[in-house]
Amino acid sequence: MCGIVGIVSPVDPIDPVEFDRFTDALAHRGPDGRGTFISSSVGLGHRRLSILDLSADGTNPLPFGGADGRRYWITYNGEVFNFIELRAELEAFGWTFRTETDTEVVGAAYAQWGEDALLRFNGMWALAIWDTVERRLFLARDRFGIKPLYYAVLPGRVAFASELKAFLALAGMERRFDRDMAGLTLENPYAFEGSSDRTLMAGVRKLQGGCRLVVTADGRLDLSRWWETRDHLPQVPDRYEEQVEAFRSLFLDAVRLRLRSDVPVGLSLSGGMDSSAIAGTMAWHRRHEAAVEREAGTPPRAFIASFPNAVNDETPHADTVVRHAGFQAHHWNFDPAAALDHVLDSVWAVDEVYGGLNVPIWANYQAMRRFGVTVSVDGHGGDEVLCGYPWYFDQPLCGLNDKLYDDVHHTLLPSILRNYDRCSMAHGVEVRMPFMDWRLITFTMALPPQAKLGKGYTKRILRDAMAGFMPDTIRLRRQKIGFNSPLAEWLNSGLGELYRQVMAHPLWMEAPWWDGPAERDRIMAKCSARNWSMSDWKDALESWTRINLVLWYMLFIEGRPVTAPFCAS
Repeated sequence: MCGIVGIVSPVDPIDPVEFDRFTDALAHRGPDGRGTFISSSVGLGHRRLSILDLSADGTNPLPFGGADGRRYWITYNGEVFNFIELRAELEAFGWTFRTETDTEVVGAAYAQWGEDALLRFNGMWALAIWDTVERRLFLARDRFGIKPLYYAVLPGRVAFASELKAFLALAGMERRFDRDMAGLTLENPYAFEGSSDRTLMAGVRKLQGGCRLVVTADGRLDLSRWWETRDHLPQVPDRYEEQVEAFRSLFLDAVRLRLRSDVPVGLSLSGGMDSSAIAGTMAWHRRHEAAVEREAGTPPRAFIASFPNAVNDETPHADTVVRHAGFQAHHWNFDPAAALDHVLDSVWAVDEVYGGLNVPIWANYQAMRRFGVTVSVDGHGGDEVLCGYPWYFDQPLCGLNDKLYDDVHHTLLPSILRNYDRCSMAHGVEVRMPFMDWRLITFTMALPPQAKLGKGYTKRILRDAMAGFMPDTIRLRRQKIGFNSPLAEWLNSGLGELYRQVMAHPLWMEAPWWDGPAERDRIMAKCSARNWSMSDWKDALESWTRINLVLWYMLFIEGRPVTAPFCAS
């Protein structure tokens, strides 16, 4: 897992000083090393988080292919988890390898099969490959956009990067605010991460999940989609019992592949269904060590965030899972007062506006990194893939699969994937998600709705598949608690002061989307009276989304430093 950047400059040569600055803007994503490749009009940059092959041999950009082994250069962010199997296939074609990385396997696969290699990859990635013979840059993103990639057509050049903030390091980069996109984001902060390539910074685009982009040496772009989930739905068994067995087999293998690592692996454990299913499956694989094939050799460690005196504290459930799995547990207490110091850090990390406060997520991965864990196997995607939210019961069964498809590809899940990538990689922690295995997603998309919602349960097939893998007290729990911020509590304390400062900004006061002075007075009256309660969650989230937008503008457009205390004047 890493951070990548690049420039194609048809007219002017690459400025190495500027390019180093561009690369190092993503140092948080890759604290273990750096590398650059510059060849007159083309530059590739890489910040490395060492996970597979910890030696210097794994440094990117990496050359491969051609008679001299240097026709192509790759810079790569992510993991292709089936690299061991792909390596064996490629060796049968005569390929030899000098590293133990998946990067070299990805490169050889591209040289062997071309763009069709993407269909063979099981994982999460954003990659860039420069062909020195055809003089073209190939960019691609994984099927569901787990790993990020942005690009911008700038005067005289095309640039790409893992994060939006990296573009701010480029000379001549205009910090232009897309007000139309801001208005759409305020209407629904979850609606556009997967359905639009626009960002809040005009001129910077997202390469969407399942897409590829070719940039020629003269700066021409060719954009197309290489993956469409509905074109790859498998035949599923007719009998529910056989569906459960097939799902279990896929889930076991999805977890198995994501345990491959040369560094210790952790688990962010909430005590909910998804992370508990992963913990139970990881424990099963520990009893069958030969199945994983590439492990650091240390037992997984479970990280449990406690929210003392909060309704969303699931610590007792997580402790039950840990005892059942036999894992070592690390508890850390989430301190709401201390976390307020990192509100700006989380806004800066996420790159875009989100309809919730990400500080608990940001702090969770900060704690994991401090304990020395750089790989976390987490349960993200389970709710969207398997009907995990209570509101799915309100959907007509005949349209449920269409709703799931939309949530996975266009609305809710893409925003969640973005937030967890940024909050984890802000601390150099790689998050792996078994529920995002493409085989599992296509299988569940092909299942009838009754396999996902049934007998009063969400995630019916997962619950039945995990019988014996986790305690029934967890497996059969109906209550769902999210990993949420204590927003009302914060508004009654220190967050109100931040709101006061931000609401003095001209963007708030003159916003076309709300009445700035009236909203400021209303919100501050509630903060002064400490009158925010749990029942105000909708109002609290809406006000935070607006504050988030203004903070984003101050950080990304005005270029204010990410420091606290923060003053809007």
